[in-house]
Amino acid sequence: MTTHKFFILAAVITTISTLSKAELLVYEGSGGIGQGKHIVFIANDHEYRSEEACPTLAKILAKRHGFKCTVLFGLDENGAIEPGGHDMPGTEVLENADLLFFYSRFMNLKDEQVDPLVAYFERGGPVVGIRTTTHCFNGQKGKWEKLNFDYQGNDYYGGMGEQIFGNTWHKERGQSHYGSNHVMGCLITPDPSTASHPILQGVKRIHAYSGAYKSQPPAGATPLLNLQVLNTFHPSDDYNTEKPAVNAGWNRDTYTAPSGKTKKARVVYASYGASEDLLSEDARRFLINACLWAGGWESNITPNLNVDVVGSFNPSAYNNGAGLTGIMPSDLADWKSQVMPSDAKIGGLSDPKKIERLGRVVKNRPHLRARIAEEHPEFFAPGGLLEEF
Repeated sequence: MTTHKFFILAAVITTISTLSKAELLVYEGSGGIGQGKHIVFIANDHEYRSEEACPTLAKILAKRHGFKCTVLFGLDENGAIEPGGHDMPGTEVLENADLLFFYSRFMNLKDEQVDPLVAYFERGGPVVGIRTTTHCFNGQKGKWEKLNFDYQGNDYYGGMGEQIFGNTWHKERGQSHYGSNHVMGCLITPDPSTASHPILQGVKRIHAYSGAYKSQPPAGATPLLNLQVLNTFHPSDDYNTEKPAVNAGWNRDTYTAPSGKTKKARVVYASYGASEDLLSEDARRFLINACLWAGGWESNITPNLNVDVVGSFNPSAYNNGAGLTGIMPSDLADWKSQVMPSDAKIGGLSDPKKIERLGRVVKNRPHLRARIAEEHPEFFAPGGLLEEF
């Protein structure tokens, strides 16, 4: 083989490898209120299973209502979904997006993958964000350091979370934990002062398994949801009376782009959003309505809009330790596919630190405890890392 032919072959191999790694998950609807409209989902957090929540919502919007929905994930070196991954190819699709559904936590990406996201906000694109998106970047260096949740510069104080959504992870001026993950669930209901808002049509009662955040809506925002901490993890009316109701979501009509320019654009934020929360029909309904309102399509919202899950949905337990591994975006591509695949393996079970974190996770999830106990009975044996659970 000549040197010239070798380099051509090498270039072809590299291109094929890059295309394979950058595989996108796209659901293309046909007909309906979303015809001709493109929603891009960013699903890249470490804990609350955005990689499950986003495809579930994307399938509903595509199959039930005709949108084209593209889901971007953090990927590992093999192209498998990696929650919180440092490689998130495909952000260039934001160039033709009509709406961004943004769900990340402490993300840290290459500049060239952040550039299209910044460009989206510079053109004033509408956005829906949930849960940890208020602290979407952390550890970003150089060009986009200002996007970090703890950025102190006056040119973009509080980073993208505070400037776009109105909160960052900061107890005094933003958000902090209020309930207790894996122990206290939440009851979320419409704020009485705005109960007639289009986003709240048909929304009555949301049970959220994700522990409560105490959020402080930004100036000029419209409150949409109130949250009451429960004494139980699963649905109940057993309220924690020591924790008064707090805000759990809002919308507003402007944000500050990274350039510092104020953009007139619709924003919706909700502080719940673990994939398990989407077992609640009203939890799905609020987020689907939020997408329609943010995109400017609120005339199509009805109290009985179809928000049924497409395919099957078996959300895994949110946690910051062990998660499902080896799942390719293509594994979720079929309308009938399950989120997540039933044969997906739980990773991290060889790491003692991750195993110890699973204690509270399995306590209120007997199905997960039974599965782990079957595969690793030593964890629950006398002296085992999960013996007390």
